[in-house]
Amino acid sequence: MGVMAAERKQHRAWEEVPPEPVSFQRLLDLLDRVDTDKPNRAEVIDGQVVVSPAPVYWHEEVCQWLLLSFLEACTANDWAPDTVGEIQLRRTRNVFVPDLVILRDKKSLPRLERFRPLDRVLLAAEVISPSSIRQDRVVKPRACALAGIPLYLLVDRFTKPVTVSLYSEPGEDGYGEVATVTAGEKLHLPAPFNLALDTSSLPLPA
Repeated sequence: MGVMAAERKQHRAWEEVPPEPVSFQRLLDLLDRVDTDKPNRAEVIDGQVVVSPAPVYWHEEVCQWLLLSFLEACTANDWAPDTVGEIQLRRTRNVFVPDLVILRDKKSLPRLERFRPLDRVLLAAEVISPSSIRQDRVVKPRACALAGIPLYLLVDRFTKPVTVSLYSEPGEDGYGEVATVTAGEKLHLPAPFNLALDTSSLPLPA
């Protein structure tokens, strides 16, 4: 009995043949090979492994400001503020390491699992760096909304003046609401936070 050869699509010499998509598991394997001893942050963004350089000191100041701003609410509600956790968003083939994640039910969080459970994420926050402008403004809000993360917070120093934006009401088309204030104003966060984030103490870049 003869063997039928699989039909091959013919391409002209000048046609560009798109590369085969890399599997998500392969991307995770590549992520594991990144040297984490260096002060870099490795993520999977839009199907590619992206390694970000170490941030400037102002970035770390703002991360600390965010942490302190949510500390009281976290303590009162048994939430965990997490500044190093990875969240896996399989639907959009992403792995993010937000600058801050607020997780609910702190006492029952799995302690030996690498990825933070998505159903525990109440808020993900990012502080924009020069290398992450499009990622933080466009890619991450969309992916977080599709993953059902209730709130996405963005501190943007590349607006004039510095702004803080809150994305809420996640859906299939992204977040349905975006509220933006300039540094110095108060930003209201809805339930379950029900607090006004006072940005008057937000550190400003020199």
